[in-house]
Amino acid sequence: MKRNRPQLLLLGGAAVTMASIVWELTRMDPQTPYLVEPWSLRGYESIHGSIVFTIGLLIGLAGLATIWGRSKEPAFSRIIAVAMGAGAIGLAAIYGTDEVTMGGGFLGWIMAAIGGYVIKAAIGPYVSKLSLTAASNEAARSAIRILSSLAIFALATVALNVTLFGTERDALPVVWVTLGAALLVGLAITGTPAELAANRMLIFSTVAGGWAIALSAAAMRTNLLAAQFELDGIAGQYKDTQITSGYFIALFGTLLAFVGATSLWAKRRDIIISQQRAEQQRAAAVASAAEIQAALELAQQHQRESRAKQRSS
Repeated sequence: MKRNRPQLLLLGGAAVTMASIVWELTRMDPQTPYLVEPWSLRGYESIHGSIVFTIGLLIGLAGLATIWGRSKEPAFSRIIAVAMGAGAIGLAAIYGTDEVTMGGGFLGWIMAAIGGYVIKAAIGPYVSKLSLTAASNEAARSAIRILSSLAIFALATVALNVTLFGTERDALPVVWVTLGAALLVGLAITGTPAELAANRMLIFSTVAGGWAIALSAAAMRTNLLAAQFELDGIAGQYKDTQITSGYFIALFGTLLAFVGATSLWAKRRDIIISQQRAEQQRAAAVASAAEIQAALELAQQHQRESRAKQRSS
């Protein structure tokens, strides 16, 4: 049980998030004088319940793909990370119907900085490699490597802020989710070690899913008011509308999934570090054995030469 705890937390959290669809998401304050039917909405009665269920389903599928043994291979790990990003884009394309204003200000700079970091991580090593030919010693090489990385990051960040993220724009949610998913996938697949790309993207996905659910509270309340007005012509006051158990259960599920995803990442990272350390020790042992063998052969050769000289004399 303890050995599989990360997997159980991950999949259990996804299941809890999906199960929240049977609980109430919102209800009217029983003290309101405008209490009319429907006075509450369960998840399966609301579009937001469908969104929460889909988020839980996507986290569960992403968890299964990451738990898969071959996800530890760099190529498969990157493919799974890209697939997670595609799932988020699909979710936004299905449910996102109203334009959203984003970009500009501090948030724009954050998104630009993430993009700059991804670009630096992707092309920085190649630029540094080309620059090292002009260096004559290790200190100069290290300075060139650091300066080139900083220059790439700064230039890419400024360029992205000027062209994409520096100005507020109105666009459908799928546009913003596509940009966000691209940034997160870039962070996942350019990080090291490459074997953990899927694990990194799974952590990002659980955080993004929980963030989306947390920010949907106001929309859930508005949805209940709209349902009351459409059916009865009378709506309660907005301040009398409350989020209830289903909302918090969904958030708790994403928290469990996040803990499981983080634990699985840490567990695999420790295994990879142990394997790398063992390989380094093995390589050092092989090199040491080769040096000892070479020394023995050299000593034997000297003995043979010494004996030959003695015989000749």
